[in-house]
Amino acid sequence: MNLLRKTTRTLLAYALLLSLVGITGIASAAGSNQVSIEVATRETSLIPGSSVMVNVKLSNLTHENQKLRSAVLALSYDEKAFNTEGKIRFDETLGKYIWRADTYVIPSKTYETKDYLIEAPYPVDLDPADGRQEVILSISALNNKYIDSEKDEAIISFYLTVNKEAPTQNTSIHVLAQETVLKDAAGNSIKAFGSTSANVYVGIPKQIEIVRGTLPPTSDPFNVSLNSGTELNALAIFNNGDTSYITEFTSWDTTDQQVITSPIYGNIQAVALGKAEVTATFGNVTGKHEVQVYPKGAPELIVKEVVYVTRIPDERLFAKAAVVQIKVNGKTAEPGRIFDGATYVPLRSVSNLLGIEVKYDNDKNAPTLKGKAVPHFYTFSGTTYIWARDLPVLLGAKMSWDSKKTTLNIETSVQK
Repeated sequence: MNLLRKTTRTLLAYALLLSLVGITGIASAAGSNQVSIEVATRETSLIPGSSVMVNVKLSNLTHENQKLRSAVLALSYDEKAFNTEGKIRFDETLGKYIWRADTYVIPSKTYETKDYLIEAPYPVDLDPADGRQEVILSISALNNKYIDSEKDEAIISFYLTVNKEAPTQNTSIHVLAQETVLKDAAGNSIKAFGSTSANVYVGIPKQIEIVRGTLPPTSDPFNVSLNSGTELNALAIFNNGDTSYITEFTSWDTTDQQVITSPIYGNIQAVALGKAEVTATFGNVTGKHEVQVYPKGAPELIVKEVVYVTRIPDERLFAKAAVVQIKVNGKTAEPGRIFDGATYVPLRSVSNLLGIEVKYDNDKNAPTLKGKAVPHFYTFSGTTYIWARDLPVLLGAKMSWDSKKTTLNIETSVQK
């Protein structure tokens, strides 16, 4: 890692100048034959105190002269906006701080094929006077392989924490070209590469809407049945027009606990007939919504059911969720996750093993299998997961659980 020391910055800056046409800066995109380092976040607006997953993808690696054997990537962020609180630990063997194992994610393919060695990210401060901090990512190909990101999947993801006192601002997490080292199979530096930045807005939302599940905001009361539960979410609306779910960061309350129990992370229970307001507060911003409790079977409860919604679990918790092995007609699929009491399976991997094409319904905003829209799905780190419980309805599949092997077996006559 000597190339990352400050003493080499002048030489690297000179190399940058020589290859200025190839290295296009923090907001550039790669040419058709250039290696591209893409930095992105799922959220483009963030509240103080939250965490954000930063996804790093390498692409355009098919050109013969651009095949990567190793990469040392340097990413920079504003220390007024972000910090590593709760994300790193000191490693006695390495003699430095690194990201904790549960705060960075490497795609499953890496574990299965052993094609790469991806070291834990670690923090540095290359210039203490510039108000920014850096993250170093080191990737090496093994067994005479080349680094090759899966399509639409990050090669590594890691978390940062938004400062609780972060000033309202637009900021970016971007590649430091002069500190990034890419090498081909012969050990030569690849100087011509492009990059894209993760541009995010940090600040307090201007408004909070309480929504039912993940449905759009409405001014109509939420009609619920007596002795039933309802999932509510807090949707933040920012000054720049962005929206983000901040359910777990808000303080929830109800105006009448005799009608609705005090919400826990937005989940309410109707315990008596009547009306009450639910409130969600973050900082000095509060959202309110009326809830009306009716007897079971009341005409007011008869509404058109909306089932085509995307479940939005917390990404930090989903990243830590237990991994479960998936077998499709005896063939191994990519691993799934057990989250919030439900098993999620990777849509593309399962459909490929069955020889079923995944399509998309624009009206329902949902992927489809055999013409049926998938009711519950979630995209995590570039991979779409669906609720395993939906497979019997979608495909007529039979499922069994092998607790000894922590494996979900999916059996169906639909196959290649």
